[in-house]
Amino acid sequence: MKDLNNFLETAIYPLFDLSDKEKQMIQAEASILHVKSNSSVIRESSTVERLFFLQKGIIRSFYVKDDREINTEFFFENDFFTALTSFLTGEKTNLNFHTLEESELIIIPKPLIDRLLKEQKWYQLMNEILTREFIKKCRRESSFLLHDSYERYLYFLEQFPHSESRIPLFHIASYLGMSPETLSRIRSKKIRQIDLSQANRI
Repeated sequence: MKDLNNFLETAIYPLFDLSDKEKQMIQAEASILHVKSNSSVIRESSTVERLFFLQKGIIRSFYVKDDREINTEFFFENDFFTALTSFLTGEKTNLNFHTLEESELIIIPKPLIDRLLKEQKWYQLMNEILTREFIKKCRRESSFLLHDSYERYLYFLEQFPHSESRIPLFHIASYLGMSPETLSRIRSKKIRQIDLSQANRI
């Protein structure tokens, strides 16, 4: 109950108030999941019918191609995440989601979301989630187009402060589209001042 109250206070109450009925629905149908590090949360080829709120830990999403994992995103505390295309369309996902740390998740079933969306105010939450994801993806795309590998690394640090102490470097390298060896060479360079603001102008 305490963990669900934290979820409501952090993710919902800043957007809108809840009726007693809505609180009861969430408390009855949402659940808390404690997951060990390096555990699967969503597997490729599955149909995803759950929305997740990350209360503790880090999640990475990735594709597998030719037995190689290609990281697409990282999620931190107080982030919502799911395989959005699958969640919205009912199609099977090609993405995987794994924990990078011991994590605590709030699970919100899609049938509950669908019922809550009968109240117009709940579209504020969906709009918030979709807007955040859209901006993150656009900024990452802009960074790949506008920055060289060194600049992409600095931009990553700007977007995800303190991430180096929590995410293995080979996962960061995969996310940045470079080899671990290239990232090691970049990290050994002296930090220089550059303008990273272009990637934010989407």
